[in-house]
Amino acid sequence: MKLHELAAVVRSKNAGPFMVTIDVFFEDAESFERVRRAGVLDPAAVAAAYGVPESDVVGSFWEPRALGAKVTLRKRPSSNDMRCTDVFGAHQYLALAYADVD
Repeated sequence: MKLHELAAVVRSKNAGPFMVTIDVFFEDAESFERVRRAGVLDPAAVAAAYGVPESDVVGSFWEPRALGAKVTLRKRPSSNDMRCTDVFGAHQYLALAYADVD
């Protein structure tokens, strides 16, 4: 099963010009815990999904009261770089949305 099949919302946005954050929200605690246990949002798994060093993943944060998670990673290239193809960071969630959840 893919992450987007368990999540109600998977979206990304800039967290300043040098970071992007990916938000994942779930409709129920069962899906939230399933993804949390699977480790697909752990820094090593995120780094592998994006093909970046683990040091580029600032962290994964879980909030059970909101049934949500947030992953923040360094943006390459940054928004102020003329080579940046996604200035708003709005399309950076896809690698995680299609991650396999065991």
